Amino acid sequence: MEWVAVLLVFLGLCVLLNLLLPQPPPARWRRRVQRSGSRLTGRLRRHTVPEPDPFDTLRLQTRLGHVAEEIRRVESARIYAKAHRLMALEAAYDDLLDEACRLAGVREEADLERGEEKRWLEEQELASRGWSW
Repeated sequence: MEWVAVLLVFLGLCVLLNLLLPQPPPARWRRRVQRSGSRLTGRLRRHTVPEPDPFDTLRLQTRLGHVAEEIRRVESARIYAKAHRLMALEAAYDDLLDEACRLAGVREEADLERGEEKRWLEEQELASRGWSW
């Protein structure tokens, strides 16, 4: 019988607390506060850029070396469809240079189209950062 009295006292205290404490804000206010809070924490949170994996850099340098060697071999040889092979190899070399520049943190030259000038500038920037292939 004592447990019933304890239960009634507990329920009475819950009713009193519910009457005394303020009601939760409407759902739209909670959503607005939540959005503002998430924007604020997104601005305050530090965005760290992960360091590139050195093995990825090494693999990329090796691939650049192989493609450059293949370009030199095709340019010096007398083979069938030489122009098509050179275009394909130079496109692959340009893609690898772009990826290498992204890994090395080289600023992208937006005004330059693919070609000898852009390729030369990217090679110089990578060489100045210690890349070799």
